[in-house]
Amino acid sequence: MKIGQSGRAAFGISYLALAMAGAAHAQDITGHGAAESASKQDAEIIVTGTAIKGVAPVGSATVTMDRASLVASGVRDTAQLIAQLPQGSSLGTSQNSTGGRQQGVNLRGLGNNATLLLFDGHRWAPQGVISQIPDPSVIPFAAIERVEVVTDGASAIYGSDAVAGVVNYVLRKDYEGLEITGRYNHTLYDQRSFEGVLGHRWSEGGFMLGFSYTDRDPVKRAARDYLRNDLRPYGGNNNNLIGTTVFPGTPGALIIGSTVYGLPATNGAVPTAAQVTALRGNPTLADPADMYDYFSSRKQISVLLKAHQTIGAGELSGTVNYNRRENSARAQEALPNISINLTPSSPWYIPGLTTGNETLVYNLGLNYANYDLTQRNKEETFNSTLEYKTRIFKGFDWTTYGSYGFSSGCNVCQPQANTTIAAVIANNPAYYSTFNPYLAGQQSGADMLIGGFLQEAKFRTADFGTKISGALFDLPAGSVKVALGGEYTEYWFWLLAQNKLNLQNAFQVSRSTKSGRHVSSAYGEAFIPVFGAANRIPGFDRLDLSAAVRWDKYSDFGTTANPKFGLTWQPTGGVKLRGSWGTSFRAPTLIESNPATVGQTNRVYIANGANDPAVPVTLSSTGQSAVLNRTGNTAGLKPESATVWSLGLDLTPAFTPNLKFGVTYYNVNYKNRIENLPNQTATNALVLSSPANRALYSDYFIVAPQPNTCVNGNYATYNPAYLPFLNDKNAVFTPSTINDCTLTGIVKGGTQNLGNVKQSGLDFTLNYRLETKVGTFAFDGSFTKILNLQKSLTPTGALFNALDTFGFQVSSRGRASVSWRKDGFNANIAANYVGSYRNNATITVAGVKLPDTQIPAWTTFDGNLGYEFGENHRWLSGTRLALGVQNLTDKAPPIVLSGTNAVDTNNHNIWGRIWTFEISHKF
Repeated sequence: MKIGQSGRAAFGISYLALAMAGAAHAQDITGHGAAESASKQDAEIIVTGTAIKGVAPVGSATVTMDRASLVASGVRDTAQLIAQLPQGSSLGTSQNSTGGRQQGVNLRGLGNNATLLLFDGHRWAPQGVISQIPDPSVIPFAAIERVEVVTDGASAIYGSDAVAGVVNYVLRKDYEGLEITGRYNHTLYDQRSFEGVLGHRWSEGGFMLGFSYTDRDPVKRAARDYLRNDLRPYGGNNNNLIGTTVFPGTPGALIIGSTVYGLPATNGAVPTAAQVTALRGNPTLADPADMYDYFSSRKQISVLLKAHQTIGAGELSGTVNYNRRENSARAQEALPNISINLTPSSPWYIPGLTTGNETLVYNLGLNYANYDLTQRNKEETFNSTLEYKTRIFKGFDWTTYGSYGFSSGCNVCQPQANTTIAAVIANNPAYYSTFNPYLAGQQSGADMLIGGFLQEAKFRTADFGTKISGALFDLPAGSVKVALGGEYTEYWFWLLAQNKLNLQNAFQVSRSTKSGRHVSSAYGEAFIPVFGAANRIPGFDRLDLSAAVRWDKYSDFGTTANPKFGLTWQPTGGVKLRGSWGTSFRAPTLIESNPATVGQTNRVYIANGANDPAVPVTLSSTGQSAVLNRTGNTAGLKPESATVWSLGLDLTPAFTPNLKFGVTYYNVNYKNRIENLPNQTATNALVLSSPANRALYSDYFIVAPQPNTCVNGNYATYNPAYLPFLNDKNAVFTPSTINDCTLTGIVKGGTQNLGNVKQSGLDFTLNYRLETKVGTFAFDGSFTKILNLQKSLTPTGALFNALDTFGFQVSSRGRASVSWRKDGFNANIAANYVGSYRNNATITVAGVKLPDTQIPAWTTFDGNLGYEFGENHRWLSGTRLALGVQNLTDKAPPIVLSGTNAVDTNNHNIWGRIWTFEISHKF
């Protein structure tokens, strides 16, 4: 599957051959008169959700945001444009929720990979190292003409991933002139952006060049008190000391068994047993929020060139995009506390406390506060598409294209604590002669504790397609149109991980893996107008039908066929009924299907309210148990499949044609969902949080009490159930101070086919335009109400209700806006609504389990004001000024106590008021 030098050469030759063949064929075609002109008009219309030019997708609901509305919204984040829609979701889409800091789009909350992302109707290479997520931020905002969203399954047209819907970023074409824009954002971070678009049109073609540069500052966790570890002001725990998980200050802390002792500041002298005993359970603590970043800094550059040229009777067009982003943050995972092993023979051993080993917790990050301990993420993405369109015979067009793209990056390029050296640094004379664990601040002997970790990956894709479409024959209501096409795609992925976990503190390969696949596809679609203007009868002003089917053959998953049927019925003027039914699927990404790409096994404390005597509570004050928590990818994943259908009504009353109302009922039955064990992120795991969850997640938890003869660190004395996980060659272990002999069981998490999801709901839209003497007013509203959300955790398991509970979708989301435009002025104000839900993942404080709490609804307001100088302003003509404010009232997110968090960033954000000032000028 690897595309080597010869493969790349073959690709280039094939790419060129496609275009040359199209050009040669076009030269054989002579004019087609009016039919050719009509075809060219159809070719200008890029419609998402159908392979047939010139017709809208039959039966499916669509959302279109044109350039004017995009600019007026004030939102320039291409992913946030979708997340703010009621049908959108922020679950897993934010830059701080992925290691590579990429962000995706997520319709219906069904996952980033369940929504197909297109650029001018084409797939491009996704981003990510340990997760592949198509990221729309690779293109400059200045290059976008409009965004089309189909909130319906579309695998019959596009193949994999189009389960929840399709988002198509349509690029600008034939832009004339130059427009440059400067933008400044201010909130908890400052961001400076510069972008522009340059274009020119000539008689036979044109080009558009879009470019952008962004420079953003980081945000420390201490910027918000509710991001701190010490959550006692909000009714939570001080997570700086939970069991033997401790974040000490520069004096450090000492752990003997399950007891934590503080260490006095001795300026390098070994403390006495009496000094340490006096600090039993009372170490000096430091909050990581003061040292580490919540949000990374970013430098990003993006360039996009789109050009087209008439060749004979056809048109050759090409698009090239390059994006580079670099993120940096002082990250806690890059350099956490490190455990220094002290044996009785060590000169740093404290006698009189125990006869066995002692564990000294050394705060490497705080002692090296002024050292460059930055986590860096970087990624380069390149995408290109070459396409040729021409008329092959009367009424039919031929389109052929080739696309090539790659993404390469380092997900985690960072310093990392060298736990191998930490095990010997205080006991081996070669090391301890220059290292003193009781000496605060940076010291040369401790430099060797700072190792490194690199996790780099490359992803490459090549896609070829061809399609014929046109009018097959005429009916009284219009032409029956068809489209037939084929597609061939190759994917290739390579990952290399290196660390310095050795006594030489030199990079060594910890993971090296590669995988690939190829997909062959064929599809067909038909559009049938049954009633229209020429043959309408009472009750049938118009009736359109459509049918599509796609067949895909995967080199690693076999074949799949997916049909879709649509109906649009207009019984009378201003009333339209529509419906669609189809199946969709999603194949696991190359990362998901390869267990060697991602694997981590952590010792963590999780909430235990199961009341199961076989799984005792380890920490009574916080109601938590110590477990081994396995995450990562799993072998043997199956493709996901879904059945999606919808019914809708659109009204445009004759008495007020400027009023539009729409309602859509949708129903998704999603099987073999690929996802991580729900809410598994360390202390948020729900597997033991209640007796109900204990039963619900029973397939994902192994009860494994340690024997009385257990010796911490000696695997031979452990319960044998732990050995397959501790010896997993694909596992990475993060530093931990939890005593393995206190472990109660194993959470068998990671990416798996977790069962089924059934979701249904209603989408409402309302639009009204009002022309007055004082300007044009627009009233727009959209609201989504999820009626049902049921999930199962195994393919044959019982469904449970997940709606309006922590970690899952909120049933009510809405957005309403009022805008005004007069001469060069424009203004709008919008309200964003996220409904209430239940926090059923509450924590235990001082031995008392907090009851489930109802999280209140959250409503925020955005405002924008702009002015564009007209031609009567000689020097300022073409200049536009804009001021925008998101979260106008600076409303804080509600407190949601779960695990070690006090906010739920899946539904709320921490930024508060965000100011944006923008100035642009057209030349």
